[in-house]
Amino acid sequence: MKLLFDFQTFENQKHGGVSRYFFELISKFPQTQKLSFNLPIQYSSNVYIKTLPEFNNTIIGGSDYYNDFLNGIEFKGKFRLYNTRNKFFRNSNFKINKNRFLSLKAIQKKDFDLFHPTYYNPYFINYLIKKPFVVTVFDMIHELHKNYFSASDPTSYFKKELCLKANKIISISENTKTDLIKLYGIDENKIEVIHLGNSFVNLEVKSIPIFNFPYLLFVGNRTLYKNFNFYIKSIAYILKKKHISFICAGSVPFSPSEVNLIKSLGIENHVKHIIADDLILKNLYQNAHAFVFPSLYEGFGIPVLEAFACNCPCILSTGGSLPEVGGDAALYFEPMDVNSIQSTLLELLSNDNLRSTLIEKGKKRLILFSWEKTYNKTINLYESIING
Repeated sequence: MKLLFDFQTFENQKHGGVSRYFFELISKFPQTQKLSFNLPIQYSSNVYIKTLPEFNNTIIGGSDYYNDFLNGIEFKGKFRLYNTRNKFFRNSNFKINKNRFLSLKAIQKKDFDLFHPTYYNPYFINYLIKKPFVVTVFDMIHELHKNYFSASDPTSYFKKELCLKANKIISISENTKTDLIKLYGIDENKIEVIHLGNSFVNLEVKSIPIFNFPYLLFVGNRTLYKNFNFYIKSIAYILKKKHISFICAGSVPFSPSEVNLIKSLGIENHVKHIIADDLILKNLYQNAHAFVFPSLYEGFGIPVLEAFACNCPCILSTGGSLPEVGGDAALYFEPMDVNSIQSTLLELLSNDNLRSTLIEKGKKRLILFSWEKTYNKTINLYESIING
């Protein structure tokens, strides 16, 4: 079985849930005569892909195999600049970047049994002749919360096209499967639910806390549907009253508007941002009073499993699949209800026994999810498609 993946998520994400999923999946593929994979890519700043031990063997494109575009220089619009370095692909009348060129070159060679694009751009459709492909759908946020995205954002259009044309769809949660059926009218038999895992089980870190004060932990980006602004407004008085801090771990520092909001709430001494790799992040989870996830919608929610793996109790919104992942091992609140947010947080802060109970339940809940299970179920799906 020969599998072909593409560049999309590894070109567009330095780190994040989508690229983490494909990295974890690909890293478990043994390169043997019975099972092999190809990932044609030349330019990327993704932190996960660089650690793949087989990476040099999977790259098409000369002796360099892997090069960072403007290595070490990060700025907004970096890949937009990269995309201006386009080349024409044979007789097509549109420009494409080098990574896309390599992907299409691999597709045209037809030396693979199944193609799995790593995001929704359908650039490959006209070249994928008589070869099956699978698409993974991570969430339906663009469809359910259109107001948080630009009208020119093509994600919904691209995603629907791939879902309708794919041989099979992998949904990362039952919740996302339900949304797919409801919004696209897709036959449920075409959709396979395969949950995600977490990468912190065997990650060893120093136990000395980075911060020597009690804090709540927020992880990831703070785009509008993540509900950061509303949540921080809702708990501002609790942070001051209970003398507890709010740590935001992510790659993007606070924007000027976020800084102004935090100052206007009088909590600038309680709210901090930290850029965190996996080692720092695990330390933050291990020493947090609780992990909070106020998102309006999540297709899965890998940070929930990360928190469980670090003995960190979770306070989650009811958005999307979070209750499906957290089960009875977390406390829940309505994401746009101030009273619900405040009462749930105060309940945990005032009850050490509840916190201990959630930690124990989180350990048990974690057993249901692993990247090994994700891998095995995905391989079985691939085989069922290839073997007909």
